[in-house]
Amino acid sequence: METCPDPARTDPAPAQEAWVEQLRIITAAGRFHAGEVSVQRAIGELLGLVRDLLNLEVVFVSEVVNGHRVFRYIESQDDASHIRPGHSAPLEQTICQRILDGRMPNLVRDVSAVREAQGLPRVFEGMGTHIGVPVRMADGRLYGMLCGFNMSGVTELDERDLRRLEVAAGAAARLLASADGREHTPSDPALT
Repeated sequence: METCPDPARTDPAPAQEAWVEQLRIITAAGRFHAGEVSVQRAIGELLGLVRDLLNLEVVFVSEVVNGHRVFRYIESQDDASHIRPGHSAPLEQTICQRILDGRMPNLVRDVSAVREAQGLPRVFEGMGTHIGVPVRMADGRLYGMLCGFNMSGVTELDERDLRRLEVAAGAAARLLASADGREHTPSDPALT
């Protein structure tokens, strides 16, 4: 009879190694060709992995286009979010812009507590935890953001989780480059 390991006794190092191995599989160089539907599936798998690992309700990759944040890829728990690919908002009305220009940290444990002071629209009222990092292409160009959040409630995330999200943003950039038919970015040292 097989038993499940006790989570209280689980060593975090193997979990981290397993996560990195999953990233390696999802973003395997040469696996996809330009425009192939598999890139969309791989980004979805990547976002699902991030959502599960960080215990978030919604994770997305957005693109910055003409002063707007446009949702491109979204993974949500039980359709927890009303956002859909293609939805957009003026960048200035988003947490993404505030992270990019340094007005907000990459990790905010309780958005509703800082919403008014940050001048965020009412749509952020009641939002719990938000975490986000830029997605930059190999040439340094900003594509957009990789973010995750909970509609309500605070999630205990830390700097280690922020680093994981940065690694995932690098993987997303490689997948996006593959979708555009560009060469793959150099491998991320965290994945080698």
